[in-house]
Amino acid sequence: MGVEILGYKLIDDDGLFSCKLVREVLAELIGTFYLIILGTGGVLASVKGWDKEGELESMRVLQIAFSFGLGIGGAVHIFSDISGGQYNPAVSFGLFFARKLSLYRAVVLSVVQILAAILGAAIMKAIFGEVPGVVEIAEGTSSFAGLILEILGTLFLVLTVLSTTNSARGHSAGYLQPLSIGIAIFVAHLFLVPYTGCGINPARALGTNIVAGKVKGEIYAYILGPLIAALGGGVIYEFLFNPHYSNKYQSVENGNEMKEGSA
Repeated sequence: MGVEILGYKLIDDDGLFSCKLVREVLAELIGTFYLIILGTGGVLASVKGWDKEGELESMRVLQIAFSFGLGIGGAVHIFSDISGGQYNPAVSFGLFFARKLSLYRAVVLSVVQILAAILGAAIMKAIFGEVPGVVEIAEGTSSFAGLILEILGTLFLVLTVLSTTNSARGHSAGYLQPLSIGIAIFVAHLFLVPYTGCGINPARALGTNIVAGKVKGEIYAYILGPLIAALGGGVIYEFLFNPHYSNKYQSVENGNEMKEGSA
């Protein structure tokens, strides 16, 4: 039996271990691994493929945004039916705060995501001799501003995930989920790369920075910011927006019943 408090599930009905959880762990491990490989690979290619390596030009930002957006979109499509294609502790905890995932699962999957990100970054370093995609707050941007930007970018992502996985909206997640999430990440990178490097994912930030040995004091912005966004996004969507769909479809059903009764 699961453990639940105020509608928030702490432990799932299938307990602490199940074959389903093992499949989800493997899906999150592989998906997050490819997130790092494809995303940071795009960062590296954007540096090697342009003449002015020291400058962050608009075309480089565009290439980085495409790498992360399309890479994550593809990875979500592969494993969305198994684990939901989370690949991000902020998304996992956002689902928990929206009462769609147990706390135990959110913690387990978040740990797996961080380990997968470290593995991906380590392989990139072994191949290329460096870790591309290390995040840091740009010169001229305060750490507080970086924190706020990470909150805003992650909140947009969490709300996108919650909306595309909401069955009450009357559409199938199918291709819409990876497309919507990929676009959200693409747009977030277009905005945030010049200021924070666009973390919006504690696993991605920790993975690259730990392997590169660049865990500075400002790393808190890349952990605290997304977790604040996870709390805000989960609670906002569950308690503010979700009632709209239950009321909407309830009224539609009542209307149909009235028509049938009057016929």
